[in-house]
Amino acid sequence: MRAPTIYDLAERAGVSIATVSRALNAKSGLSSATRARVLAAVEELGYVPNGTARGLSYGATETVGMVVATRTTNVAQASEEHESLLYVDAVIRGAERSAQRTGYALLLVSIRPRSGWEAAKKMVGRTDGLVIVDRAVSDDAMTWLAERHPVVALAWDSPKGSEIVVRIDNAHGTRLLVEHLVREHGFTELGIVRGPASSFDATVRWRTAEETAAALGARIVGTWTGDFSASSGERIGRSIASGPGRPPRALLCMNDQMAVGVLNVFAQDGISVPGDVAVTGFDDIVVSRYLSPPLTTVRQPAEELGATAVTCLFELSNGTGLASREIVLPTELVVRSSCGCNGETRARAWTAAPDWARVATLDGVG
Repeated sequence: MRAPTIYDLAERAGVSIATVSRALNAKSGLSSATRARVLAAVEELGYVPNGTARGLSYGATETVGMVVATRTTNVAQASEEHESLLYVDAVIRGAERSAQRTGYALLLVSIRPRSGWEAAKKMVGRTDGLVIVDRAVSDDAMTWLAERHPVVALAWDSPKGSEIVVRIDNAHGTRLLVEHLVREHGFTELGIVRGPASSFDATVRWRTAEETAAALGARIVGTWTGDFSASSGERIGRSIASGPGRPPRALLCMNDQMAVGVLNVFAQDGISVPGDVAVTGFDDIVVSRYLSPPLTTVRQPAEELGATAVTCLFELSNGTGLASREIVLPTELVVRSSCGCNGETRARAWTAAPDWARVATLDGVG
């Protein structure tokens, strides 16, 4: 049995095809009685709209694109590449949940950082809007895309063009963490494991850590750069463990996965955490609470980031104005025993936006 078509709906409702189209797409200019007849025909015939056909006819694909950066094209490194995707996986889950709730499909594409211009450009004709994660394209490419297509930039700095920016409050969470280590534990010598220089999040975190430490009278005695993967954390952990002199009294890793790598090496080399070195992370991925010792970290709402981005695109595609072009989501400090506390989890929740942040609350996100 063939599926009913728009022509069948028109015949059953006794109206033109154009009227059926207006009713299905919630266009104005129809009487309530006419709209009711069309919707009744939809129910009677079990009609399901063809998203591809609607896209061809009306320029709507009912698809949201998400562009993420891959860090390697080397097949030999593929087994390690997944290590850097735990945070992104959570963002994608949130985006997919929001897309399903609004009746959209999510199209995911991975490109090489800041060089996948052609791949991102092709997404314009295939989607109703794009979510671009963590500087996956250049600033110039972002400007070009946002001038021609609804775009949400995830984990970027403030908007410079037509794009909407959704990010987390990196600075607030980092300040809470450094203040906890210095004021409550008395640590005055800190080390920092930075993330990649291309990451806006990583840059804000390490700069805020340095500024907060200096303001509190603590010193940064060592800085190492990783790529957010556990393997880079292991490399840095070996460097610290085998280096001259003693390690810094507290080591701030700019994401949890690098902290996992550091903790693994320290355990192998007999460096006590937190006895010899306090170790902290950022993200609060699921595994962080099951480490030995459980990891003190800053929790960011990764799934909510993805959900908020897709919700913004949905609002834009429907002509709804947003309260702000920059949406900042809260972070909170989660204290566990890797910093030297008693092991009971405590959360210091973000309670108010900093003065510089413009925050918009979107109903239905989360």
